[in-house]
Amino acid sequence: MRKREKEENLAPSELKKLRNKQRKQRRKAELERQQAAQAQEKREQHNKSRQQTDPDLEQPTLDELIPEKLERVEDPLEQAIKFLQPLQDLASNRIETHLMAFEIYIRKGRTLLMLRSIKRAHRLDANNPDLHTCLVRFLLNTSRLSLEGAVGEVVKRQTADIFSDSTAVQLNAEYLKKNRNSLPHLLQGARMLYLLDPSAQARALSLVTNTDELENVTLKNCTKETKPTANHQDKENSIKN
Repeated sequence: MRKREKEENLAPSELKKLRNKQRKQRRKAELERQQAAQAQEKREQHNKSRQQTDPDLEQPTLDELIPEKLERVEDPLEQAIKFLQPLQDLASNRIETHLMAFEIYIRKGRTLLMLRSIKRAHRLDANNPDLHTCLVRFLLNTSRLSLEGAVGEVVKRQTADIFSDSTAVQLNAEYLKKNRNSLPHLLQGARMLYLLDPSAQARALSLVTNTDELENVTLKNCTKETKPTANHQDKENSIKN
């Protein structure tokens, strides 16, 4: 009431000035509210964008932190491919990248992607022991599938410089002969010998147990001999089934 009485006692010119001042104050307050609202909206959008691009910023639920659930994903091969893709972009000069790719794609039954993997690995190190196991298993896999049509033609043409007309048995026999003095090569060749013919286990073991005249006899390479020789057989059986 006092404020209203005060305004009524003002001269018209003074009252006009007061009204103008009040309008300016209201506009200023409204502008400040709008700016504050816009700033808040920008902050929320920025935080949302960061959460979408950086999963580490998202708060995991308690269910996501159960160790047993984390170690047993429903789609392990798909998760492996997600891990593989950046390696193919950033570490394409490492043979391990393409050997890993082969192990994934042979389990998925992707013949042409298996082919691409061994071709890339072969260009990096044609005599690599681990690559040899991939080559033998690729031959086994494609022979079981009896590839025909366009896929068969592509495989035959693209592997001509690697296999010629060799079978898996012939390829492994030649590899063992070529690398008869190197333990890492004999180790993988012996494993493939057992994979191709389980009845040849005794011969496979003899190839790698007499190390007196072999090269590259290191602790790391000898440790590989302690792994079950049947590992590749189990893998092939799982692929076959």
